[in-house]
Amino acid sequence: MSLIEQVQTNLVHYNLWTNVRQRTPEILTGFPPAKLIQDDPESLEEWVIPKLMADKNMPLTEIESWFKSITNISHRPKRITVGLVNDDSTVVYYFIHDGMVKPRKN
Repeated sequence: MSLIEQVQTNLVHYNLWTNVRQRTPEILTGFPPAKLIQDDPESLEEWVIPKLMADKNMPLTEIESWFKSITNISHRPKRITVGLVNDDSTVVYYFIHDGMVKPRKN
């Protein structure tokens, strides 16, 4: 199973996302079952980049290229989600925001 298929399967079957599809060879989109952050609008399409956890380097130029790739498809998102896949097939998700983000109150 490819890296992108692993993350897509995890999003659909474990995290219960809907309409998960591959937009480019390295980018997925989909809709989570609930807002990921309280300030998000309802039904926000999320952008997910699958990446191996063993790839410890994530240079800013690579991150910027993801935002530019998404901008070629749609509007530039305020954040993207990186799905890090470990050797044992577990997937962990992290947000990468486009610029500075005000800390939220708990």
